Amino acid sequence: MSESEPPYPAWGDAGRAAIAPLASSGFSGSSLFRLQRPDGTNWVLKSFGPHTSLPRAQWIHALMAHLRAGGLDTVPRVASVHGTGAAATGDTVVRGPGGELWELVEYMPGVPRRAPSATEAAAALSELSRLHAVAATLPGAEAAVEPSTGVDRRRDQAGRMLASPWRDLEASAGVDGALDDARSRLLTAVEIFETSNGRAALESIAAVGRLTVRTQPVLRDIWCDHVLFDAGGRPCGFIDFHSAGRDTTAVDVARLLGSWDATPVATLSSSPSVTDRWPSAIAACAQGREPEPRERLLIDWLHASAVICGLDNWFGWLIRDRRQFDDRQRVLARMDRLIAELAGALHLVRDIRPGPRLTP
Repeated sequence: MSESEPPYPAWGDAGRAAIAPLASSGFSGSSLFRLQRPDGTNWVLKSFGPHTSLPRAQWIHALMAHLRAGGLDTVPRVASVHGTGAAATGDTVVRGPGGELWELVEYMPGVPRRAPSATEAAAALSELSRLHAVAATLPGAEAAVEPSTGVDRRRDQAGRMLASPWRDLEASAGVDGALDDARSRLLTAVEIFETSNGRAALESIAAVGRLTVRTQPVLRDIWCDHVLFDAGGRPCGFIDFHSAGRDTTAVDVARLLGSWDATPVATLSSSPSVTDRWPSAIAACAQGREPEPRERLLIDWLHASAVICGLDNWFGWLIRDRRQFDDRQRVLARMDRLIAELAGALHLVRDIRPGPRLTP
């Protein structure tokens, strides 16, 4: 075990577990290990982000336990800490030697789908809808009508982008050869932005008022790598709850549908609108009813604005902040995907005018 791991067995096993590093599917920098406990069960030992407080980690685990109790076996079980030794800081959270917080959660079998079939996508959205229904009953975090934090963040970020355009970032790259890959992508994005009247798109996002929506606990970082399917194409696991918080359920729907590659066949559109690309999945998350136009608008607006703001985040992290990532090629591939969607996203947010009709 490395010095960054928490004291184990803090979860009360009589013997040592078999531990092996596990590759992360995300970009958070969390440390992950696959663990086989003495009873033969498989688990994931994972650190929380460096700025995660103990109350927040415990809230995330309370949400996961509530979802399991509500009958969702697609949510990993969380292991309880036994005893009250110095390493134990909560019922399910352990503090490591460096002060970081750790969890032990069930290893979920299955594989993600980059390009699920329409049937698989609908099944996943149906299960996500079921998860949302149970999450809305979490004691102390019941659904309420309030502004969307996701909408607020994108509106504020669009204002910052208007004040500090991408073209200004090119000078930040200087002559650092290590930034050539990011600089070339920046120049491509600037060309798309300027030929697609990107400023008008940003002005449209920045003009959105505080939209009042129905909020509740949602996952917020549910994308293709965090939804697992079994061999029969059925959703069998949702993983990584560390970004969970309160917002509209449309945030999760937009995030997941926008992360999948849709095959342009008869039932799957190549439109920049994710609700056009995944009609059966949208129907599934609406629990069989036809989603209202304002619901579809909000999902599409959230996806399109996330493409623009997400690309802005990557440019800032790589060029301005000089942030390092373990798998840079994976980061660049993510940026390439966003760049490929940029023109459509700019067009879409210009056409969806801000106003009360976005409110679900």
